[in-house]
Amino acid sequence: MKRASHLHPGFRMMILAVTAWGAVVGSAAAEPGKYLGPSNVVAAPDGKTLLVLCQDAGRVALVDPASGKVLETFEVPVTPTGLILSPDGKTLYVTSASPLGSVSVVDVASRKITATIPAGHTATAPAISPDGKRLYVCNRFDNDVSVIDLAAGKEIARVKATREPIAAAVTPDGKTVFVANLLPVDRADGYDVAATVTAIDAATNEPASIRLPNGSTSLEGICVSPDGKYAYVTHILARYQMPTTQLERGWMNTNALSIIDAAAKKLVNTVLLDDVDLGAANPWGVASTADGRWICVTHAGTRELSVIDAPGLIAKLLAMPATADEAKAKGITSQNYSTYSSVVAADVPNDLAYLVDLRRRIRLPGDGPRGLKRRSGESRNCRSDRRSKSRPGGRPPRYRASRRHTGP
Repeated sequence: MKRASHLHPGFRMMILAVTAWGAVVGSAAAEPGKYLGPSNVVAAPDGKTLLVLCQDAGRVALVDPASGKVLETFEVPVTPTGLILSPDGKTLYVTSASPLGSVSVVDVASRKITATIPAGHTATAPAISPDGKRLYVCNRFDNDVSVIDLAAGKEIARVKATREPIAAAVTPDGKTVFVANLLPVDRADGYDVAATVTAIDAATNEPASIRLPNGSTSLEGICVSPDGKYAYVTHILARYQMPTTQLERGWMNTNALSIIDAAAKKLVNTVLLDDVDLGAANPWGVASTADGRWICVTHAGTRELSVIDAPGLIAKLLAMPATADEAKAKGITSQNYSTYSSVVAADVPNDLAYLVDLRRRIRLPGDGPRGLKRRSGESRNCRSDRRSKSRPGGRPPRYRASRRHTGP
C-alpha cells in the first residue's frame, strides 16, 4: 500500500488493489470468454471482509482487504443486480433482474439462500433501514419501489417513482428514502427536460418529487450525509439545446453532482465535476466518509475518484447570492471574476471552475470504477473491468476492489 502525497491537507489515502484470478473466483468465471462483471461492494460491520458482487458471473466474492486475497465465492441467482448487508452483518440481501424480480436472503455464515422475496421488474439497488426492519428495492422497469417487511419476509407496499429508479439511500434516522430516477419522464421535444429524485416518507410511504436542473439525466448514484442533512446524487447535465455549431467545444454533456436539502426535500444546487480543460466522464458511485468530511465520487469513464471537501462545498453554496443585487451588495461582480467564478447561485451549474479549490481527482487502476461504499472513515470502490476476461492461452479474468482510508 502506498500513501498518496498529493491530497488536501488533512486527507490521507491508502489504496489496496486486489486481483482475483479466475481459478479462485470459480469454474464458471474461468471459462474462456466469460466475464466477472464486478459492479458493487459492501463491507462487513467489522471491516474485515468485503463482499463483491460479480454480476456477469452470478457470484459474490469474499475478499480480505488486509491481505488482498479472495477468501471464497458463492453463487447467487442469475443476473444479480445489487446487494446490501443487514446492520448486524449476518444477512445479505441480493436483488436479481427479471420481469418477476426478487430478493434472495443469504445467511452470511453458511453462504446459503434461506428465502426468496418477490419484488418487481428488474429489482435493483436494495437499501435497508438503520434498524434492519425494512428493505427498499428499486423496481427499475415497473417505475416503483418495493417496501419489504423483513421480519414477515414479504412486500407490504409499492411506492411510485418517476422513471427507472436505479439507486436508493435511507437517511440515518430512517425517516426518508431518497431514490434516483435514471431518466426524465418529460417529452423529449420539450423545453425543460429533467430527471427527478423521489423522496419517500418512510412512515406513510408517500413520495415527493425533487426536480433537478434542466438537462439532468442518467442518474447513477445517491447517498445521504452521515448527519442526514444532505443527499448527494451523481448524473449527467446535458446541454441539449446547444446549436450544433457549438458541439466542437465539448459542452453537449457535462458531469455533475446535485446536492439536496434532505429535510426540506429541495435542490440546493448542482455543481459540475468537469474541469475547464479536463472532463470527468460518467460519475457513478457516490459516498460520504463516516465523519461527513469528504464526498467521494467514482468516474467510470475517466477511471478516477473525486474527493470533495463537503463542509467547504456546502458553505460555499449556501453563501451564494440569489440575485444580482444581492451579489453587488456583497461586492461580488463579474469584474472580480478571478475571485468569484459564479456571481449568483444560478451560475453554479454552468461553472467549470467552481470546485477548483474544493476537490482532488485521483487516478484509479483498472477500468470503469462504479460501486462505492464507505465504513469507519474509509471509502471502497468496485470497478467493472470487462476487458479482463478469460482467454484461451491468455490471462484469466479478474476483478479489482479498492480500499481508501480517509481522515486526518
